[in-house]
Amino acid sequence: MATKPFWDESYRRPGRIDTFGGGKPSQQVADIVAKLPKGARTLDLGCGEGRHALYLARLGFEAVAVDISASGIAKVRDMAAAEGLCIEAIQCDMRDYTFQGRFDLIVCYGCLHLIHRHQWPGVIARMKAATTAGGYNLTGAMTDKAPEPEDQRGLWVGLFREGELPAQYADWQVLEDKTYDFEHQHPDGPRHRHTGESLVARKPA
Repeated sequence: MATKPFWDESYRRPGRIDTFGGGKPSQQVADIVAKLPKGARTLDLGCGEGRHALYLARLGFEAVAVDISASGIAKVRDMAAAEGLCIEAIQCDMRDYTFQGRFDLIVCYGCLHLIHRHQWPGVIARMKAATTAGGYNLTGAMTDKAPEPEDQRGLWVGLFREGELPAQYADWQVLEDKTYDFEHQHPDGPRHRHTGESLVARKPA
């Protein structure tokens, strides 16, 4: 039986984002915004508490946020309302999400390894199809170079092997492919060692 995700409870804490970057966007997301057209349409798929959707909305981009967690989506809506931001926040499993229109940027960080290995290629294929010509995908997932944390046993069912993520974008221009090995202390929670891979890829114009 899978362990209950510790992060779902942390999403219930009001007024702050304190998981996965402490509310700050990943550096790759921060770097890509200068390349986006004014008013670009963006999607944060598997958004959690919405750190990327909130960041993008603050910059004036159209933002859609999708996550399976009801408490995560509630947090996104509450924080967007408090800041006067317009974010379309949708509670939905990424495997069931129907992409509405095209996006100039799709961000999918830290969640694809939580679905089975035979399922994530289909999610990535739909992300790619829903990206505008010349648009970007920023994708990151945990790899199997480090074991699944004991307190998360049964949740990390789709760990990537190093190199599998960029292979999904062989027909795109991969602008950055980064592997990492780090330790992270979750607020009021355990310390974990993680290995992962993330990339920035651009769809042919």
